[in-house]
Amino acid sequence: MKKRSLRKISIDWPNHTIGFFSALFGILIAFELDSWWEQRNQEELVAQAFERLKTEILINQNSLHSNVRDNLEKISKLKSVLEKVDEKLLFTGTRAEADSINSRLKSLVFIETGSVERKSGLMPIHISSSSLSLVSYHTAAWESAKATGVLNFMGYEQVLTFSSLYNYTTIFDEQWLIRQLTRKADEITTKAQLLFFLSELEEAYLVIGRELDSYDQFVNMITLGE
Repeated sequence: MKKRSLRKISIDWPNHTIGFFSALFGILIAFELDSWWEQRNQEELVAQAFERLKTEILINQNSLHSNVRDNLEKISKLKSVLEKVDEKLLFTGTRAEADSINSRLKSLVFIETGSVERKSGLMPIHISSSSLSLVSYHTAAWESAKATGVLNFMGYEQVLTFSSLYNYTTIFDEQWLIRQLTRKADEITTKAQLLFFLSELEEAYLVIGRELDSYDQFVNMITLGE
């Protein structure tokens, strides 16, 4: 019986080598593309988050300045009205003056011109402490940035500056004090108490106003150093 001879199989090594390295390069290029797309997406997310944070901070900054300015002006007007108010919070001016005050200081002061005290002939005055409102501090963009983890892709200095603006202790402490004061406003029954209340409010707003100088510097770090 004749033995069958095995055929020699020739391997095309050059083509195999080229095919191997082509596949390897393809995989590496795919990895690089994935990495590039991921980095690009991260950069886009960071840029979007940064713009939202910056916009929110500028809104808060403008609101804080406006709130301090408006409330200090209101307190000043209230103090001027109290020059014609006795210790029992009765208006000592004329009916015409009372009507003028009611017209100019709507929602802030109301003098009961139709309800005159029988004995003194004076008119009761009411102060609306709710008109001395606090600013509504927005934090949606900050909370979103924390929740999505986008802060992890920002620079350390940027994150630190943002955190300082959203956690400005002195300003928030004064706002807390203002809330506590206004909650007790209904307990005021004398002119002396009202003057003390307004002085305390005024000082709290002045503190916020002074702190806003430092606050503005942090804002500038964000808006100018972007």
